[in-house]
Amino acid sequence: MNKIRNIKNTYYLINILYAMGIAVFGSTLYLYMETLGYNFSQINIFLAVFWVVGFFTEIPSGIIADSFGRKNTLIASCIVRSLGLFFLFIDWGNITFLILGAIFTSIGESLKSGTVDSWMIDSIQVVDEKYQFEKVFSFNQIVGTTFSLLSGYFGAQILGVMDLSYPVLAGVIILLITIIVVLFFMKEPRNEKATSEHKGVGAAFSSLKKTTGKGFTLFRTDKTFFLICISFLPLSLIVTGPFNQWQLFFQEGRESINTGYIYIGLSLFGMFGAFLSSKVSALSENKIYILIASTLINTAAVVVCVLIENYILAICLFFVHVTITATEEVIRFTFLNQNINKENRATLLSFFNTLEAGATILALLVNGLFSDLYGIGNAWLIMSAISIVVSIPVYLIVNNVLKKHLTVKEQQGQVAKS
Repeated sequence: MNKIRNIKNTYYLINILYAMGIAVFGSTLYLYMETLGYNFSQINIFLAVFWVVGFFTEIPSGIIADSFGRKNTLIASCIVRSLGLFFLFIDWGNITFLILGAIFTSIGESLKSGTVDSWMIDSIQVVDEKYQFEKVFSFNQIVGTTFSLLSGYFGAQILGVMDLSYPVLAGVIILLITIIVVLFFMKEPRNEKATSEHKGVGAAFSSLKKTTGKGFTLFRTDKTFFLICISFLPLSLIVTGPFNQWQLFFQEGRESINTGYIYIGLSLFGMFGAFLSSKVSALSENKIYILIASTLINTAAVVVCVLIENYILAICLFFVHVTITATEEVIRFTFLNQNINKENRATLLSFFNTLEAGATILALLVNGLFSDLYGIGNAWLIMSAISIVVSIPVYLIVNNVLKKHLTVKEQQGQVAKS
């Protein structure tokens, strides 16, 4: 049991350090980019590049971890991500550094994705194959969130007050410390069966191509899935602006930095929204009505947040937006799973994630353009209006289609009984 305890403690420590290395600059990064002279479109290009690179590197990263070991992959993740942050730290307003920072930080994120979890599970199962991991993941989420909040606050309210580049440098330092912990405490499990069974990178991309092709086929033939996907995508238009620009919006015209406090509230209300999801979902059996209501309330919260002149009330409405978004995200994912073909579930979910990533990238670029032309607040208003115009009619169409399918199934059931 001591061996399992050591594995878990190492797992917690690595995740805490890595999360702190990201959170420490998380509440000031966009303010820092603004001080370097980047406009809103260029800042959103950074985010779009991050998303695109992450999409193409997410699949090979798992293969790399299986091929070269989780320990080596995690070290590579820390090094690559530190390099990306270092490019941002030494940036003086040259967009080349901005793009390089996005590419390297995204690759670093992909290399870390699932690597530590896989190492922990494999290591413990060597000792106890029937070990239950629910408490491990639960405790990891609690301590990870707690230290992320503290790190985000420290980065904004202490380091950021001195110099907005310091939180980025702190991120580099914490990730380098993580490497030392990994080197000394992370031991590869002896069971390396998965290593001999890995696929090549080429095979992985071939699989991605095949999945995408199959997804398009099902997308064209499954009307219900098609409509659900289309109705969900406009949420990116509402969320993208506030989620990525809240620092710039709430800091505008203010000398003292207060994003650290808002970051804590954002995280806590996000957790609260996820907690509320099951209770909100239970309000009605018709999830489409719940999604329509949440979309309207969410949009109203964003609109009033932009238009209201009271700073504290605007922040409170932003937290309402965060809570509703977190709640709706859980309900949407559950609803999507309940209304897709079981035989093609993995393909359809992968395809939807691809569509959602594409919608997010497009929303980032359009939002950046609108922000430069009309200001951040007005950009949020325009994107929210477009989202309402697109999503609500499609939600109503989806509702009618699902009702017809339900009626057909009931009729078929009655025929079968007779």
